[in-house]
Amino acid sequence: MIFLTKEQLFVIHQTTLIEQGGSEGLRDENGLLSALAAAENRACYEDAGIIVCAATYAFHLIKAHSFVDGNKRVGAIAAEVFLKMNGANLIAPNKILEEVYLKVADSQMSREDLEAFFTENVEFY
Repeated sequence: MIFLTKEQLFVIHQTTLIEQGGSEGLRDENGLLSALAAAENRACYEDAGIIVCAATYAFHLIKAHSFVDGNKRVGAIAAEVFLKMNGANLIAPNKILEEVYLKVADSQMSREDLEAFFTENVEFY
């Protein structure tokens, strides 16, 4: 399994700000590092697969609020980039994904619920 790096997350964040606007800045580096490590830890210690790791990236990056702005976008894109790097795609429509990520941010969707959603909406190529 290929995991994301801190540098890749910064590129994702910067790209979203350029394309969609928002404030620059890192609010909590430790939170970012913890969210980044969560997927790899689950793979190592829980034998989690690609789908669970992708959902873990999305969930923890959204919930960590590590950046001043764009945390939901970073979590969403990080999950999709991770999936692509590992031979899979998230196939749900963007409107549905937006609703799902808003629910995660508002604590209306648990990590387990997000994992179940990803399981139903990821295809391998």
